[in-house]
Amino acid sequence: MEEQIERLPFPAKVFRGPGALKHVGDFCRTQGKNAFILGGKTALLKTEEQLSASLAEAGVKVVATEWYGGECTMENIEHLAGAAAAQKADFIIAVGGGKALDTGKAVAAKSKLPVITVPTIAATCAAATPLTVLYNNKGEFTSNLFLADCPAAIVIDTAIILATPVSWLIAGMGDTLAKMYELRAAAACMAPTSLTISAVMNGQICYDIIKRFGAEARQAVENQTLCGAFDSIVDAIILAAGISSIFGGDKLRNAAAHAIYNGFTKIPATHAVAHGSIVGYGNLCLLALEGRADAEIIEEITLAQSCGIPTTLKQIADLSDDEMRLGAEASCKAAAMSCMPFPVTAEMVLDAIRRVDALAAR
Repeated sequence: MEEQIERLPFPAKVFRGPGALKHVGDFCRTQGKNAFILGGKTALLKTEEQLSASLAEAGVKVVATEWYGGECTMENIEHLAGAAAAQKADFIIAVGGGKALDTGKAVAAKSKLPVITVPTIAATCAAATPLTVLYNNKGEFTSNLFLADCPAAIVIDTAIILATPVSWLIAGMGDTLAKMYELRAAAACMAPTSLTISAVMNGQICYDIIKRFGAEARQAVENQTLCGAFDSIVDAIILAAGISSIFGGDKLRNAAAHAIYNGFTKIPATHAVAHGSIVGYGNLCLLALEGRADAEIIEEITLAQSCGIPTTLKQIADLSDDEMRLGAEASCKAAAMSCMPFPVTAEMVLDAIRRVDALAAR
């Protein structure tokens, strides 16, 4: 048997709980003396006071604080990597949502520096994974950039995440449910190994946590109340989903739900809707593509509705027939669609959308 070395990167440390941000300095001083902070504008404003105080107390200097640029593009990554080098940064702190965190991870990789991620919303598993999703300046998906390492630490301050609009948590649940639907589909045409089985079973764990706690966690955000259900859903979105992606690696990560998201980014009207909300709707279309029974799809529609995830295309955007076809055709060109265990055409995607919308209207 030919020798083959598997390299599995994992996040080194995780700090999770209300007020976790106050303790970030203790870890950061193990990484160096000069911190380069980047993130979203709102995220930086929300975290600046606590983050600066914690770093100062630990004797860490903030050499720069930069907006990530609004889109995770190679241009923004190269610009920020140059700025980090000019400031002689020892490590990167990335603050915000998925695009900001993905930018920070790529900047750190290009700069050969460790990165600490501070998610301020629970909308994706970006805080944990060795992956950056790249876009162009128009907000259209372009490609995935696979990284050698995970973040050196993830700081999940649940009090900060609780204080964000519930739409972000809903998006996170949609994105996380995909770990079950997509990995189950993609694994069907792969030889089973310990890693693929682990990825799929971890996706099932994500699904089970959301099915049990999703509606209660959504209510907790609406009522601004920290509780165990909310903590469990944050863990599923960021940590359990991240681990599933790590086990799946480059070959077992996405399928039709993410392909539909990627394709529909070609339509500007969808850009105001969070990644995970479109993926969540794409999950249902994946089930229709698989030819699953109406009763099963309706059961999953009911789960999605309890979590607030869109179950019709009009809940995402009111698209023309031409826009729908454009999105469907672009979906089929996305690399993620090739992970389905059978060829998928634009007409099949359109039929799946029509079927899901009809079942959701019952």
